[in-house]
Amino acid sequence: MSKEIVTFDEIKVCVNASRMTIIRRLRELHYLSSYSHRGKYYTFRSIPKFSEEGLWSCNFIHFSKFDTLINTCHHFVNVSQSGYSVKELDTKLHVNVKLSLIELYKRNDLYREKCNGEYVYFNNNLQRQKQQLLIRQSQDNTVALNIDTLSTQIITDELKAAIILFYSILNEKQRRLYAGLESLKIGHGGDTLISSLLNIDPETASKGRKELTSGLFEKERVRKKGAGRPEIKKNS
Repeated sequence: MSKEIVTFDEIKVCVNASRMTIIRRLRELHYLSSYSHRGKYYTFRSIPKFSEEGLWSCNFIHFSKFDTLINTCHHFVNVSQSGYSVKELDTKLHVNVKLSLIELYKRNDLYREKCNGEYVYFNNNLQRQKQQLLIRQSQDNTVALNIDTLSTQIITDELKAAIILFYSILNEKQRRLYAGLESLKIGHGGDTLISSLLNIDPETASKGRKELTSGLFEKERVRKKGAGRPEIKKNS
């Protein structure tokens, strides 16, 4: 059989065996079924030349190195920067993914939240989920920033993603100082712009900016020794 993809009926004609025998043979030969067309088409795993994302198409029939549609949806949502809505993943995979995403959500394999009126699906790991949500929130708002006072430009999704991913791994004090630093870079209106990007209270950015300009911190301590409450001496 020289075709790259075949249907079960085509296999049956060539092999002339029972359905169970064909299924057993296919398993032994490490087959893949299409995630489109309700899994109607088959190929051997050695045939597809998968893209970097793990997808391969032949005559508008779609295959995935993750095998089934539900497994493919699970993988794509888990590794995405900002989760996927049904419409976004439909476009990516060229099939309707709504039922698969709902099933994954019901199984508690994915988390979902409404963003701008539509459900977006996210990784169920809390840390990764938080990063995806932060990036999604930033992408929902186009933020104009003045970079190094050279020109006003629209910040790209890639740059926003990098800023927010970095911000998400900082502790509370570091986040406040980082927001203040970015506000200082922007200049006038910086507190409002950076708070919109990072989805925080403008007062947080303002406080961080004032701390930086006052110098009441050290690199290793975040705050200078003695800048907070006075040290309490213990009685010997």
